[in-house]
Amino acid sequence: MRCSTRFLIALVAVPAAVACSHGSELSSPDSGTPSSARPSLGNVMAEVARRFEIAGKAATANRFELAEFEAGELEELFEGDVPAAELPKEGPTAHIPVMAKSFLQTSAPDLKSAAHARDAKAFADAFARAAAACNACHRSSEKAFIQVPSVPGRAVPDLEPLAPAASAPRPHE
Repeated sequence: MRCSTRFLIALVAVPAAVACSHGSELSSPDSGTPSSARPSLGNVMAEVARRFEIAGKAATANRFELAEFEAGELEELFEGDVPAAELPKEGPTAHIPVMAKSFLQTSAPDLKSAAHARDAKAFADAFARAAAACNACHRSSEKAFIQVPSVPGRAVPDLEPLAPAASAPRPHE
């Protein structure tokens, strides 16, 4: 019985400790939610990437009902989760709330509308514009290495191999 009590305490303590490992808040400090209860923006963006990728793959598979659903999920993430997330500790972050709001007001509705219309070209165009907005934010955040593909159906983030850099001698050679 004593061992079970310690086990239960450990189950409660570990998630709480993990939740405390991230930086400053995206929303106002006086919002009433302790920062340890907020997800990191990085974790929220991983969910955004997953939804964006599924929406693109669904549209390329002519599964527009699923693409519309995922675009709606993106909208919900940008309405609630993104503004409530903690900003990264490193790099510039002041632009993120403004760019996230712009994505919510333009990109998510454009994707949803194109999917609802079952218009593959309109969806691909909306997808490319949304990817451009994502990549602009990543560049502004000094995270340009996180690249969102502009073509629906590809992995998010883009994991295609990069061309090798021009051969320059390495410091240890």
